[in-house]
Amino acid sequence: MSDIIENEEIDKDTVSPEELDNLFSRKYNLLTETAVTLKTTYINKLSLTKSLNLAVSLLDNSIEVYKIEKSSIKQVCRLSGHQKALTELVFSPKEDYLLYSAGHDGIKLWDTRTSGLCVQEYKEEEDTPARPYDAMDISCTGRVICAGSQLVQEDAYLVFWDQRKPQPLGGYWNSHTDDITQVKFHKEKTEILATGSLDGLLNVYNLMEETEDDALIYSMNVENSVEKISWLNDNHVACITQSNDLQTWDTGTGDIIKTYSRDKIARSIKRHRSDDCYLVDAFTSADNMVILAGSYGGEGTVLRSVTEMGKKLQPTTNFTKNKQVVRCCSYDDDRDLLVTAGESGLISVWDTDSTPEPVTITKKLKNQSLHDKRHKPY
Repeated sequence: MSDIIENEEIDKDTVSPEELDNLFSRKYNLLTETAVTLKTTYINKLSLTKSLNLAVSLLDNSIEVYKIEKSSIKQVCRLSGHQKALTELVFSPKEDYLLYSAGHDGIKLWDTRTSGLCVQEYKEEEDTPARPYDAMDISCTGRVICAGSQLVQEDAYLVFWDQRKPQPLGGYWNSHTDDITQVKFHKEKTEILATGSLDGLLNVYNLMEETEDDALIYSMNVENSVEKISWLNDNHVACITQSNDLQTWDTGTGDIIKTYSRDKIARSIKRHRSDDCYLVDAFTSADNMVILAGSYGGEGTVLRSVTEMGKKLQPTTNFTKNKQVVRCCSYDDDRDLLVTAGESGLISVWDTDSTPEPVTITKKLKNQSLHDKRHKPY
């Protein structure tokens, strides 16, 4: 047994520190950082607005809201109200003081100007328990909410609401056959929606169509459970799978564009063991796809980005001051600013400007009534 342990391969860099510094030539500084609580916690969801309002979810199903100002993070309020697992946070794209949250006990709307009051709860049918929602998003107009449920009595539901009304507009329940893990509206087209599921399907809908069958434009087989999807541009979507592979798809044609295996990404961030590497997310910077990835090896502090250049992944940034396994991020293209959060309960803000040392702040609905509402949600 001791021989097995001694011979176990250890994840490490595949190049020297000097080569790392040369390869990962785009430097980001740790502008500021805060611990959301003095207790050990875990952040796996965050939402960031254009005005740099920030919300993160905690293990106790509460939400912390912050404002990023220059080189500091100011706490705004703490929101409590979900009694079951909190699964998603999304700020309104139009009124960035309004925050939506999804959980296994339904959908809530919060006004962060009022010390965190819940101002609306979105219902389903009267006298029926809320579905367990694992995903949720808001259309770019801020008008339509869509939430995706776990499997309930053999159906996985997409339920739609007008954000002004607590009763649902309608729903889809034939397109996915397992828990819906991702719901992402197009960034500019309010009628286009992408969803992902444990069933291995990445679906794209046009919500202006009258029926679910007509609305489903493409159902793309990822051949693995969908962990995360991100709109990269007008037609391209990035999909991270349960096995930490990344695929890009053309939603205009339904064709796969490129697949980057976990092994390929591990080699690109110059790590030895692909099994120890993980993907955080993908986003667009300067019209190119950037993949943020890390490694569980060592102290779990390795965090690096690579950029898709043609058919290759180019090493980009080594976040040398990262202190945790990162679970979520948000990128502000206008400011070239990245926010990361993760397993140590830290929120880190990175920018490319020359700054001093960072300031650390401590501190079914399956009944007839919904089935009658299978029409378009507009």
